[in-house]
Amino acid sequence: MLLRCRIALANFEINVDASFDAGVTSIFGPSGSGKTTILDAIAGLRNVMEGEIEINGRTLFSSMRGINLSPHQRFVGYVPQEGALFPHLSVRKNVLFGADRTTDGSDPKVISADHVLDVLDIANLLDRPVTKLSGGEAQRVALARAILSRPQLLLLDEPLAALDVGLKERILPYLGRVRDEFSIPMIYVTHNLTEVLTLAGWVLMIRQGRLLAQGIPREVLRSPQAMMQISQAQFENVFAVSFVESDRSAGRTKVRLESGQELFIPYFPQWQNRSLQIRISADDILLSTQLPEGISAGNVLPGVIKGIELFDGQAIVTVAAGAEFYVRVTASAVSRLRLAEHAPVFLIMKTRSFGLLS
Repeated sequence: MLLRCRIALANFEINVDASFDAGVTSIFGPSGSGKTTILDAIAGLRNVMEGEIEINGRTLFSSMRGINLSPHQRFVGYVPQEGALFPHLSVRKNVLFGADRTTDGSDPKVISADHVLDVLDIANLLDRPVTKLSGGEAQRVALARAILSRPQLLLLDEPLAALDVGLKERILPYLGRVRDEFSIPMIYVTHNLTEVLTLAGWVLMIRQGRLLAQGIPREVLRSPQAMMQISQAQFENVFAVSFVESDRSAGRTKVRLESGQELFIPYFPQWQNRSLQIRISADDILLSTQLPEGISAGNVLPGVIKGIELFDGQAIVTVAAGAEFYVRVTASAVSRLRLAEHAPVFLIMKTRSFGLLS
């Protein structure tokens, strides 16, 4: 996708020039940075002063060539923050609204309603009025409606922002299934790092309408520009893992990283037929320069420091230990422990510090 646009706002001007080709691209930045305005411009809901917007070689907007397709002609699915369901219609009628829309013929793939209902686990909601849905159910219904309109691109504007933490963790896997099952490119707006690391293959970091950085999330999010922006944010590690075994009496489950490294996380019953993702905050990992003994933590991993980014009295230490772990410590800890690139360290992580995302 090509995204070049200048848009005048009251307090600043959006000026973005980016190109990307990921299954999910996240636009990441603080509130008020222009993220939603960019989505509106892609959807044809906002006037663009100058630029070009192109999806899969199809031009939606070009100020130079005088092209400005209407929202209906852009074949874009849009899921706003609040879902925007039709309150006078049932769930079934909301889901099927627009399902018979004519496309431009460039995508012959047929998406069945039954498949969408199964992936999003909402078949049991079809006869319910939308006024009786929970926040998470409403977002899944809105997502189903957008998918069944057979869009060339899905735009999601902070779809989890209004949900509490526990509900977010339950809804995130559904978004991952949409990404994996339907192969519809998505642009996902958020200011939440966990959502970026869980879903996105590419990230655009936006602040005050300016593109600060773009690239693979794990690389961009440890850049100096990113560190200054997220210094106070929740900084989490997200890993794809496979199930090994569960021990109910011990209260823990063993999982395996893609590298083969094994970890203990809180107990859950055996998981079949779906991939797993786990998370742990960068603040919940301890660093030691010596092998610890006599501690309760279930995970002690040897590793090597790959990088140290210092900012605002803090540091993000990147450690290779079967996977790349981000650890947040104080600048004084870096000095006191004499941490440096290529130095060996041990990661100490409590079993209960891990959370399950899917």
